[in-house]
Amino acid sequence: MERVRLTIGTILAPHGVRGEFKVRLQTDDPAHLLTIKRLYVGDETTARTVLGARLHAGNALMRLQGVSTPETVERLRGTPLRIRGTDARPLAADEYFLYQVMGLAVFDETGNRIGQVTDLIETGANDVLVIAPDDGGADILLPSHPDVILAMDPAAERIVVRPLTYYGE
Repeated sequence: MERVRLTIGTILAPHGVRGEFKVRLQTDDPAHLLTIKRLYVGDETTARTVLGARLHAGNALMRLQGVSTPETVERLRGTPLRIRGTDARPLAADEYFLYQVMGLAVFDETGNRIGQVTDLIETGANDVLVIAPDDGGADILLPSHPDVILAMDPAAERIVVRPLTYYGE
């Protein structure tokens, strides 16, 4: 997790004249962002010190080391802000980061390989795994629900599922 970089937001625009800027958040836990002391700007390999962070109107307002003018912010507009994986909020036992789920092989309960996870759709109720089937057919959509996702083991690079059956199948 030390080498993993997780995007927490994107620089939108300057806010004021002292280098503060607005950030469109891409995190499930915006309040955790306020505890972060160092961020990576874009693909920079050296983290910058967070000089200030606060939540405002669904976004964050931030100041970073080396960003002190609106002109500097303008040059960074659209740049992602990242944290180290070790700085992320600790996950519950049944939670995973998206990067841990993407590409996992998907098997049914009897051990038959179905396909590979290619995407995740966030919905209001349950997230939905998008699985590209090995037979080249249409994508399979499975809700991330305990009755359907029986076991998820990123370390073993596999997921065991109980595919849904529909009336008439």
